Amino acid sequence: MKVYKKIMDILGYLESAIQVIIGILITVIAFANVCVRYLSNGKLAYTEELTVNIFVLMIMCGCALCARTGSLISLSLLFDISGKKGKKILAVLFTLFSIAFYAVIVYTGWDKTATLLHQHKLTASLLIPEGYFMAALPLGGILLILHSIEYMIDILTEQAPCMKDPEPKQKEVSEG
Repeated sequence: MKVYKKIMDILGYLESAIQVIIGILITVIAFANVCVRYLSNGKLAYTEELTVNIFVLMIMCGCALCARTGSLISLSLLFDISGKKGKKILAVLFTLFSIAFYAVIVYTGWDKTATLLHQHKLTASLLIPEGYFMAALPLGGILLILHSIEYMIDILTEQAPCMKDPEPKQKEVSEG
């Protein structure tokens, strides 16, 4: 488990770095487009296409990073009121359901990517194969699966923050 966690730490670091690079890239591209529109009546046609497609990769990586810490939006009522044993059982069930869903994303994303690459279909303004951008979907699905498993392991080994016993609150001493 320690090797898996170390690999996932490295992967998480790389994903975070990619998030920063993508965020900077999207900001620069959007700013350049605004400047061009303000200074002329034209626009950079490729900027919208590039921004949207890169944003998909950013969203998928961001979701995977959230899955790593259990931060994806969820209905956690049952989980929150359960004891440690119940949380472990629910974590396994939730992870299995999530992996099934992410596997569908990987399968359908890969199928669409392969189809687009096979058809040699190009983007409208950049003339880059559409399959390159579509590959963000199965890649993100794989990352989601890996990080969901990592979070489940953290819960089962009681390393996840939700498994720690809350620290008792100290009473405040009032002056006076």
